[in-house]
Amino acid sequence: MLAVLNLWMVATALVSVFLFNAGPSRARWAALAGLLGQPAWLYLTHATGEAGMFAASLFFTLCYGRGVWNGFLRPGDHDG
Repeated sequence: MLAVLNLWMVATALVSVFLFNAGPSRARWAALAGLLGQPAWLYLTHATGEAGMFAASLFFTLCYGRGVWNGFLRPGDHDG
């Protein structure tokens, strides 16, 4: 179970970082990839009692959520 969570966490983080560095038109996809990995981060950091990492994961969830909102859901012009 932990191996699957770790693979999920690493894969979404790598895809997100790659897309954020691939140009502004891909930033919304980077935010979506990052947000898709957050349930694994939140679960694992909560289950292992890592309060600091859990708090950081909450912060990243909010940031990725804002990126998804701005890139896909907010009315107006979208890149990509």
